[in-house]
Amino acid sequence: MPKILIPDSFIATIPPLPFDVVRFPARGPVTDGLDAEALVVWRTSAAVLHPLIAQMPKLRWIQTMTAGVDTVLSAPQLPKDFLLSNGSNLHSAPTAELGVTLLLSAVRQMHRWRDLQHEHTWDKAAYNIQLEGKALNTLENSRVLILGMGTIGLEMARRLETFGAIVEGVAGSAGVREGFTTHAVKDLLKVVPTADAIISVLPETPETQGILSRELISKMQPHAWLINIGRGSALDEAALLEAINANRIAGAALDVTMQEPLPKESPLWDCKNLIISPHVAGGGQRFYAKAAKLLQQNAEAFIACKPLANPIDPKKGY
Repeated sequence: MPKILIPDSFIATIPPLPFDVVRFPARGPVTDGLDAEALVVWRTSAAVLHPLIAQMPKLRWIQTMTAGVDTVLSAPQLPKDFLLSNGSNLHSAPTAELGVTLLLSAVRQMHRWRDLQHEHTWDKAAYNIQLEGKALNTLENSRVLILGMGTIGLEMARRLETFGAIVEGVAGSAGVREGFTTHAVKDLLKVVPTADAIISVLPETPETQGILSRELISKMQPHAWLINIGRGSALDEAALLEAINANRIAGAALDVTMQEPLPKESPLWDCKNLIISPHVAGGGQRFYAKAAKLLQQNAEAFIACKPLANPIDPKKGY
């Protein structure tokens, strides 16, 4: 029977699999099961993962339990013609929820009210300021642009629509996805000026690095918010800070940053109208149960030479 390597960080109850299961220490070193054909990746650093992949001559399938696969694809030595699948559907609902939460929190100024609460201050002018209509303070009839219309982006689009938002997307090609108008990436800078809010759920690929650029930010409306729950590498953080501090955009909410954990000395912490959460978009209390089910489904499909759930094209990165 073929072997599958599963890290000890994956604490789910392992379901019956058509493999001999070999557990390995997620923090390394890995000495057993190097002749396995399959590998599960979960909370395994590149420092452990990259040499491990290089030492697995029979490796044919890698299953990540994260939505992002950049840690795998950045390995200097990958198997030829291997199969790669991710855990995007495991994180779709929780990630979509956080995207909506961050946008709502920003638009409804929850960060400001929390600060004033700590100061025991009641802002008497706040309601009248909302009526002036100079700032975005409701999602009703707002135009939200989602960068990345995969499973997570579509989950978020459906949720935002219930708040009365007009949702459009950006993806590799133009079209209509589940009823949502989707623009091609090449037209991104043309549609940014029409958006009241931009939410990025893009994976990390060579094409997405730096896509939330100084030029893109400069084309945003003064009342617009930028939300990034994809990858920190997509954002020009210096350009964002400049735009917020100069009041050229309303603000931003970041669940991901270029360097994680975010260093204590980072100017992002103290930037006005910037909300930070510590990369907590995915997961949820049902994660391990869903992940075990996905592992069993894909293990059986792999052995039967059937299509895997959540397949990833290693050349594209998504």
